[in-house]
Order: sequence, then structure tokens, then C-alpha cells
Amino acid sequence: MSYALDDVRELLRSSDEVKAILEATVIPNSNGSEPPRAPPELAEDRRILAVVSHKDDWDLIEEGCVFVCKSITQTNGKPREIEIQRVLPIYGNFAIVMSQMRRNTLDLGKGTTVPAALPTETSRSGFSVAITPAEGLQGDAQPAVFFTKNVQDLRELVAECKRLRETSEVESNVVINVSQSTTHFSWLRPYILKQISPSLLALIPPDLRAVNQPLQERLSISSAGQPGDDHHDIQTIRDEWVRTQARKACTTAKRSLRLRLGTFNVNGKLPSQDLSSWIQGTTIEIQSMTESETIASSLPTLPPVKNMSPLSLGEVVKNPFEWLKRKTSISSSQPSAQTAAEETIDPVDPDDTDPDVYVLGIQELDLSTEALIYSLGTAREDAWCRAVFASLGEKAEKYEKLTSIQLVGMLIVVIVKKKLKECFSDVKTTSAGAGILGVMGNKGATAVRLSFKAPGSTAPTVFTFVNAHLAAFDEMVDKRNSDFQDLSKRLVFEVAWPSEEDHDLEYSLPTLTAYESDVLFWMNGGNNSATQGDLNYRIDIPDLELRRILREDDWDDSHKFPALLRYDQLTKAQKQSKAFVGFMEHTISHLPTYRFSPGLGMDVLGYDLKRKPAWTDRILYIPSPTCRAEPLSYDAYPQITMSDHRPVAADFRVDVDTLNQEEYVETLKRFYREVDHLEGSHERKGLKIDNAYLDFGTLKYQEPQVQVVKVTNTSKGPCAFRFVPVQNDAPIHPEWLSIEPQTGVLLPEQSAEITFTAYVDNAIASKLNRQPNDLGGTLILHTLLGKDHFISISAEYEYTCFGNSLAFLTQLPGPIRSVKASTDLLDERHQKNAPTEIIRLVNWLMSNTTSIENVFLQPADEKMVVQIRDCLDTGDEFPWSATDTTDGQVSLAFGAALLLLLDSLPEPVIPEILHPKCVEMSNRDEAFELLDAVHPAAVNVWISVTAFLHFMAKSTMDEDHAQRLAGVFAPILLRDDPTSLAPPISPVKKERFLLYFIS
Repeated sequence: MSYALDDVRELLRSSDEVKAILEATVIPNSNGSEPPRAPPELAEDRRILAVVSHKDDWDLIEEGCVFVCKSITQTNGKPREIEIQRVLPIYGNFAIVMSQMRRNTLDLGKGTTVPAALPTETSRSGFSVAITPAEGLQGDAQPAVFFTKNVQDLRELVAECKRLRETSEVESNVVINVSQSTTHFSWLRPYILKQISPSLLALIPPDLRAVNQPLQERLSISSAGQPGDDHHDIQTIRDEWVRTQARKACTTAKRSLRLRLGTFNVNGKLPSQDLSSWIQGTTIEIQSMTESETIASSLPTLPPVKNMSPLSLGEVVKNPFEWLKRKTSISSSQPSAQTAAEETIDPVDPDDTDPDVYVLGIQELDLSTEALIYSLGTAREDAWCRAVFASLGEKAEKYEKLTSIQLVGMLIVVIVKKKLKECFSDVKTTSAGAGILGVMGNKGATAVRLSFKAPGSTAPTVFTFVNAHLAAFDEMVDKRNSDFQDLSKRLVFEVAWPSEEDHDLEYSLPTLTAYESDVLFWMNGGNNSATQGDLNYRIDIPDLELRRILREDDWDDSHKFPALLRYDQLTKAQKQSKAFVGFMEHTISHLPTYRFSPGLGMDVLGYDLKRKPAWTDRILYIPSPTCRAEPLSYDAYPQITMSDHRPVAADFRVDVDTLNQEEYVETLKRFYREVDHLEGSHERKGLKIDNAYLDFGTLKYQEPQVQVVKVTNTSKGPCAFRFVPVQNDAPIHPEWLSIEPQTGVLLPEQSAEITFTAYVDNAIASKLNRQPNDLGGTLILHTLLGKDHFISISAEYEYTCFGNSLAFLTQLPGPIRSVKASTDLLDERHQKNAPTEIIRLVNWLMSNTTSIENVFLQPADEKMVVQIRDCLDTGDEFPWSATDTTDGQVSLAFGAALLLLLDSLPEPVIPEILHPKCVEMSNRDEAFELLDAVHPAAVNVWISVTAFLHFMAKSTMDEDHAQRLAGVFAPILLRDDPTSLAPPISPVKKERFLLYFIS
């Protein structure tokens, strides 16, 4: 007993105490109809029953629980260990019943084999112990039954259970969910959360919604004055660390899988057109072709079709000064997308460039009333599958259908290459209705979950595909968001035990949702039938205004579609965290796919005059950090006109890890053992930091400063750390500082480096410019279940004229660095007519007329730009004379400085509220009259800048020079407000307004 007691104590936290312990043998398959017989005493059936007590020092409440533990088989001379199989809180209907056993006999009728270790002395009878959990038994379930001969320990165990039940303050009719409770038995959560098999951990990916959140956001609320839930935080940090370390250690290579996903709302139609363009699509190399060339190349089995589509990708006109845009945040922890893309990854099928997997989602497959009531068979599904394979032409012979599932009008089909079929396993399907009464299948979703093992790998990558059809009508956006949340919960897959051993261990099985995947693809199809209502996620712009923007030719699609998508209900739901949080979508470069109408009831683009156009047909995805999904294309296919929707398809490349499953499981177990005592050890955790004072010196605008602190675990066991704020409502660090990593796990004597990066962008500069320049503060590095460390930070901010409003700049009595206090600012009567900094730049450029033809149109030297900015901030003379300088690079630098200064203004020179009026101006006189509504300082800036641009336009023989200048300055001087509710205005119209002043 002493060994068992010591083993159990090793599992417990310091606040928990063993009150009684009993070594017993589990009796399997007890039906309760007759007294159980004493079982053979096999090693794998031995259990340790321990009554554990927990006392709350604050509430003086004692709670108890029975732990059922089992020894872990050890080899190679390793010390034996035990693990917790089950926890049984003592309250309510908890019951423990003991009875005398019948003598052990041998049942030859069941083919029982007498084990070699069977004791020869069986004349002595023992006792059975039946334990009924507090929440009761479900259905035909029987209580767990154990056998023991140790009467004394059994009496002590029963007595302790009786005492703890009598002292329990939980009412008898209450059932406690231990994994979620924050009051009663919350101390059991760390033990409950450990009851997941490492085999299941290897097979079941973590929830994508959680794993894509920064780890710091998944931890409990904590601060210096109010400690959080360290036990919960340790569990979260530990699981993240174990998965990451094990995967890193076991991954030997990566392979890429090519997928093509398609969604099509067919409006109850059977296939009546060639689907080749939708199924086979356009190759990635020809995406830059014109519309007619793209359509023609996407039809391998049909003659070229021209001028059939309202889609136009157009040319992407880029601002030549985008190279000057500095990053608003600095991160040293995440590799860039370009770096990841440059990694050489072999495809799983290197001999064939066609998609390895097709996943097609079809909505409104059947609109008949009968389909809502009873199944009409698979005739429509078969028809569409035949059409899909026919559209593949000669390539069809290398594919076969893997699985499909239909719910009334929603169908999802998975087609794979025959040579790769053996790589797919554990295929599961599910569905959930969300239509009439919230359950009918006219709305809802179908889903497929499958595991893919790349050649050479024995560990699966889990893919989940969802085909959804949500609520209709414009005003039903909240219902659509609610449907999405409901489907996210109800699309559940069954979980199978990885092995019989895991089943015998009685591990708790998690619920598998669509999010327990390595990558989740979600296809949405909009509603179309007039009998069922309007479209689904639509665009919050008045109908006539939307149609006008869609048909306008005076701005290209690379600007038009992003501007319209600001008003897209799906995009807004994501930003407001109401639906599809964490999902990504490839850039939309096609016109809305709903609702088209034949005949007289359509506009010039073919849209139904009674239904507002919208992007209702979408393909979104959310990958895990360990599974990179790269979108390659995202197109609509307007040449397929059988429905009032247009089909949409997207190509993806998904990079999967190659690793050995058995090695991965064993590595998971090894890492878990290394950090298992993060919360079970009685030793107080300790960290050592090599520098507790960080002085960043002079902190300049857009110039990052980096310092590194080394942290070492000085305790005998593993420890975890996190940064916490001084107060709950305060940030962890100032906004000018970033910390990476903010959480971590360290083994004994292990060290890690924490990087602190100070950086000031436009938004931060606008705040710091109005505050004292002495920056400082205290960071708190909290050791979970240990002490806190305090790190002092300091910096001296160097004021800059960048990032300030025009009103503030006109209040400066001199250069911004000469201002000592806010009382030095000029009052309204004495403030300047225009900012001195802008006027200095314009005057210098006006004085240098020898090399200005390329100003604003070519890149500039960044070091020169910084020098110019410093002169503006200090008031020093520029190092280059405008009249003597012949170096064209200097002029380019002054032009870049002017552009960057104007772009750093929090508000554009012409307020966003006046933009609609600006584009209504029909001549120069009207345009000048509009300036009466603009703030005087902004008017003076506008006049100064446009006068110089007018001078530049007149100084060259190039007739298009003014147009190019307008293309650069219009997006800055008339910058859009991304939060505005007003309809977007085409860049070309803004340029036209600017041209009234410079042309």
C-alpha cells in the first residue's frame, strides 16, 4: 500500500490530499443480474482507488473525489508510473456499495484460459465494490465494479466516501460538469484534462478556432493584483508546447496536395451544359490573360467563346510609391509567406499536375416539396456526378468518387485520383438541417471529414469540407450568422478508438466538430429561387448605386471589388466576430455571382432587376499552423448559365507533414512525461532573467529597436511562464513595444530568448507626439505557480511631424522637437495658415526645376528621405541646396518625403464626407467652389501641392504626365475611410477632380 500511496501522491497538487487508498482488480462486463465472481488477478486489470480531498483555504469548504488509477507498463528498468483513468466526484447521487464475492470458479463454457499467474489459493473469498457516479448512470449502463480482499482498506475508503458525501454542499438534484465548472470541483479540471489518450492526441488535431488564436489570448485573465487560473493556463501552454515540439521532432519532410473546390447553386436544374470550364478551370499561368482569352483557354472541349462574361480582371494599376509604405508592425517570430513559398516541397503526385482531389458542393439540387418530406433517391446526385466525370474528358479515367453525402438539396462529392485512393482513410460524413423549424434540410450543411497520409507517412492530415446553404433575405443577416454558429456546433463526427488498449483505459472521448481538423474548407451557396426569398450574404449598398458601380468602366476591378467588399455582409460579420472568425478567403477578382436573369428582366450585366447582385457563392478556409494552405486561383464561370447563380471554383495547394505515427505518439508521450509535473510538483517554480532593465535609448519614428532577454529555468522541474498586465484593464505592454514569445515552457536548466521590439508607426506617433517623450513602464513576467519577475523598460521618444493632423501642425510655434510642453502651442488666433513642414518641401521642389520630371514617379533613396524628415523635425537647413543640386536622386527624395508626410495625416486633406460632392463637379470653377467647405489649413495645403503639380504638368511635353501624377496623389489627398458607410467612389473619378487643379 505504501508504494501505491506514494505513486498517487506524485500525481496530486499540493492543495490535494489522499485520505484513503485501496488496491483492487476491475471486474469487466458486470451485468448486475447476479453477484459478480472474483476475477483472475491479471496485472492489466489492477487498479488503485484513492479518495482525494481538497480544501479551499478561503471558503473553508472540503470536497472529495475517488480517483481510479492504473499502472503504466514500464520496460528497460524504468520506474513504474501510474495514470488517472477516471475521476468520480463525491456528491449528490454518488454511491459506493460493497458485497461479498462468490468463490472464484472457472467457466469452461466461455473458453476461458487459466493464466499462468493465477493464484493457487482461491478458497478465500473477497468483496466487490460497485461505484455509481454522482451524475447517475445512462440507459443500461452498469456501475464500475472492483474486487478486493483487503477488508481494512476497503472500510477506510467507504468511510471516507460517506463522510465527504455528507459534508458536500452540492444539492442532490444538481449535476456538475467538472470540465467547465468554475465553482464546485473546479480543482479537478487539471486531472480531467489529462484524461486524453496520446494516440487520440496524435489523431485528433486541436480546434482550429483556438489554435489560430494567439496563445496569450487563450489564457485566463490575470494581472499583478489578481492572479488568474494558473492550472488552466499550464494545461493550455503545456498542450501547445507538447504538440509543437513533438511535431517538430518527428517531421521528416513535407509533401504538397493539390485540391480544386467548386460550389454551384443549381436552382433545382439538372446538368444541361458542358461543365468543363468549372471542373477543369484555368491554369495558374494564364491568369493575366484578357477575359476572352481566359474563357477560351478554360474550355478544353468547346470552341472558343468570346464576350459572354461580365467579368473583367483588367490590369492591376499599382501606386508607384507603394514601396515606401512602411510596415505598421514588426514581428521577428513568424516567417514570411515568401520564405515559406520558397521552400522546396515535392507534390504527392509529381508525374501529374492535375488536381489530386476534387470537392464539389451543390446547393438546391432538388427544390421539390416531396424532397423535404422523404428521400427521392440518388437520381439527381448520379446525374450531376456523371456530368462532372464527363466534363473531365479523357482525364476522367484517372479519377473515382471517394464519398458523397446529400441532405435534400445540399450535396457534397469528393473525387480523388485512383493512384492516391489508398492514401485516404477514416472517411466520415455528417449533415445538419437549418431550414424550416430549424431542422429541415432545405437549409443547413453537409460535411465530409477524411484523413490523408502522404506516401511515406503513417500519420494522417485531417481535411474537413463543409457545403452550407444559409438563410435568405437581406434583413436575415443575423439569422445567417446564427445558422453558421448553430451548424458549427451540430456538424459532429463520430470518434473511433485508435486501439483496443485505449478503449480499455477508459479515456474520455472528445466530441469531433468540423474544427478538429488540420484544414477546414467551407463552401457557401446563396439562395436564388423567387419562391424562397432573396439572396444570402449580400452587399449593404443601395441597389441602383451598386449596379452603377459594377458597370462603371472608369476603375479597374483590382480597386472596385475590394471597395465593394467593405460592404459585403460576410466580410462585415467576420470583422465583427459574428461568423467565420479566423476564416480566410482568396482575393475576389470576379463580379458577383448572383442573381442572373434571362430575358427582359435583367440589366446590362445580366443581373435580375428584382434581386440585388451579391457574392453569395463563396469558398473560405482555415488551416492550422502546421498545415499550410495556399490559394492558387478563385474564379467564377459566367459561361455556365443554366442557373441564376454562376459556379465558383478555387484551387489550393496544401502542404502536409511526412512523419511516422508510432514515433509521433511515443514522442508525444515522452514530452508529456517531461512536463507532466508542471502543476503537480510541490516545488515553487523559479526563473532567472539575465537583464531586468531595458533601455531602448532614442526611439525614432519607423526605426525599430530590438533587445533580447535570456530566461533560464532554475528549478528542478519544468515551468511555464507568461506576461501579465499590471491591472486587468491594462495592456501587457505599451503599444510601441511588442514581445515575442509572450508564453513558454522551459525544462530544467533550459533557456529561451525573449525579443522586445520597440517601433513607432503613424497611429502610435500621433499619440506620442502629444505626450511627454520619456517613455517607460514595468513588464511582469509571471511564472505559473511561481513568483513574478519585473522588467523595467525605458526610451526617449524623438518627436516627429509625421503622423499628426493638419490642425496640430498649424499650432506648432516652431519645429516639433523645439516644443517643450502643450502650453507652447499657438492658440486659434495665432496659428499658421498651413503647416511649415509641407510648405518647406513644396518650396524646395519649386526652386529645383532642373530634375523634377520623374519626381513622385520613381523610387527614392530611403536614407535621404530620413535625412529630410530629420530636418523638418529639427528645423535645420536641408543639406542640399535647391538651386545648386543637379542630382536627380535628391529631388526624388524630397518628392517621396512630401508624399509620405501627406499620407501620414490621420485625416485626408479633403475630408471623406466631401468625396461624393467632389466627383459631382463638372468643371474647374465648381471644383474651386467646393474648397469653401474645407478647413482653411487643408485648403492652403491643397492649393500649394496642386499648384506645384500643375507646374510640373506644364513643364513637360508628356501629355499623360498630369494623369500619372493624379494617379499617385488622388488616393492620398482623397484617401478613403475604411470604416465609412457611404458607397465607394472610383479612383478615376477622384483623379478627375484632382485634374481640374493640375491639368
